[in-house]
Amino acid sequence: MKNGRPIRLALVDNDRCSAEMMALLIGRTIPEAHMLWVTDNPSLALERCLFDPRKPDILICDLMMDGLNGVRLTERIRQRNVQVGVIVVTSYDLATYGEDIACCGAQALISKRDFAATIREAVKSVFDGGTYPHGWGLHSLEETLHTVDAAQPEADGARLFSDRELAVLRLYAHHVPTVEIARRLGIGVETVYSYVKRAMRKVGVTRRGELLDYCERYHVL
Repeated sequence: MKNGRPIRLALVDNDRCSAEMMALLIGRTIPEAHMLWVTDNPSLALERCLFDPRKPDILICDLMMDGLNGVRLTERIRQRNVQVGVIVVTSYDLATYGEDIACCGAQALISKRDFAATIREAVKSVFDGGTYPHGWGLHSLEETLHTVDAAQPEADGARLFSDRELAVLRLYAHHVPTVEIARRLGIGVETVYSYVKRAMRKVGVTRRGELLDYCERYHVL
């Protein structure tokens, strides 16, 4: 409990059965927690963490998800400096991904195999301002937010995309054809496409329309 209210949790795993099973285990092992929502859509999870009036204290997310995996999802949350702790869960070897998880700004990494035995301790540790497990180079939420805020004071779009990528995306947003974008920027058509593909990889989408929708939704341009 914090300030007389339960721990607010949210959960995302694009395997719906896995998501529901984890939510069930949380309900059994952490009765003082309140699950705000469960989704199998990582993009929706990002949107809710960024813009819902009532945000979770902790987001529990799977590492391997289609489109927007756990690392990228956490990075997007951190770019907005949102005060949501992140616990990443995976079926893979923890040591393989420990460094990636620490660098993306998550506070905990646990195995799905040991989920029932470790989730309570992980939630309690992150909720109390710590990390789990200890000694893995993970940083507390307070440390992570302070680092992001101090190191990257520029606008979100500037952090996410290069100047050239932003220039291309702004022109596409104004319905300028690809050939005309290439002419205006003094680059080849293939180079325009390369910038778009690189930008799509950064946010985990596969179509230009989805990329522009993302930019509009999160006010990148």
